Amino acid sequence: MPIKHIVVLVLTLSCTACGLFEKPLSGFTLPIPQSATLNYPELLDPTEPSARKTLVDRMADKRVLFIGEVHDSIGHHQNQLQLIQGMYARYPDMAIGVEYFQQPFQRYLDDYIAGRMSEKEMLKKTEYYERWKIDYRMVRPIFEFAREKRIPILALNVSEEIHNKVFKGGLNSLTPLERAEIPAEIKPANPNYTQRLQSIFNTHPKADNFKYFVDGVLLWDEAMADTAVRYLNARPQSKVVVLAGLVHILYGDGIPERVNRRLAGNQSVIAVNNEEYGQFANIADYALVTPSSKALPNTGKLGITLISDESRVHISEFAPASPAEIAGLRLGDHIVSLDGERVASLAELKAIMLDKKPRESMQVTVYRESLTSTNKELQFEVRLN
Repeated sequence: MPIKHIVVLVLTLSCTACGLFEKPLSGFTLPIPQSATLNYPELLDPTEPSARKTLVDRMADKRVLFIGEVHDSIGHHQNQLQLIQGMYARYPDMAIGVEYFQQPFQRYLDDYIAGRMSEKEMLKKTEYYERWKIDYRMVRPIFEFAREKRIPILALNVSEEIHNKVFKGGLNSLTPLERAEIPAEIKPANPNYTQRLQSIFNTHPKADNFKYFVDGVLLWDEAMADTAVRYLNARPQSKVVVLAGLVHILYGDGIPERVNRRLAGNQSVIAVNNEEYGQFANIADYALVTPSSKALPNTGKLGITLISDESRVHISEFAPASPAEIAGLRLGDHIVSLDGERVASLAELKAIMLDKKPRESMQVTVYRESLTSTNKELQFEVRLN
């Protein structure tokens, strides 16, 4: 397994999947699809009950509501929660499909929703912090509401291992076993979608083959559509709200087109966050007013950079004025536990740190190989910054 890095000082990770599509709409070109009809999205403010009712009414004969987002926008996730609550009040037989969890971890989401697993354990088991870089606290209210109401959450995305392989070598690079894990049919992108993807590709520092790049995006689109439709086919009365990045939603070219193809008809309603998108014809059914939101409060930080292997994490660097270094930790120390909770991976460490606050004290137990004594574990009290 390759070594992975995390900077606990800032609590961020790099992520191919979520890094491609988290910029606002202005970050790429938006050609208007050729059409005899130009339909501009209706502007809705999800904080207003009448606006929520308008959209929920539209869902009476539809199966899927798509809500496009910029992943790190608090206001976008607040809009999603408002609409999910409105949907649940009218259509309690529903599920929430999310881009940011991957299909192999579905059982842990099921356990979390059913109350069999804690939030912290779910985040560890799904490897959320290793596979998605967005602060979980942004979507936490949605997950808490889903758990309270027992609304299933669907892990829509394919595994990181498969989609990274496709981005590097295209669909033809997959083995027969890997191919069996993805949809059998992956339709090409239409010209307008291809043009928008080209504009993203041209500005993406890690992309070096446009065909493979498109293969990777279409794999995401088809896989997420396939997961949602399989759920709906098994539950003919149910509906699904899909939360995904804007690029997968705009103009209906990504996931919606592939959902509708599988359901043999127009079975979706599309809403995109950001009222400015209302100027683009045929981009969506609704453009959502984004509420002004306060930034999330700062979390407590140890001030260390960690390197992880298969079974442990160790300190590779200290930040300036690092509280961990001040407390007595050293480079090379292996983190054994935080406040008594064992740490064997970066995902576990970040799940433990989720609600820690600045100036809060925590007990850090480390294993120090340089000690000559039999017991090489040391415990320190660290005041977070």
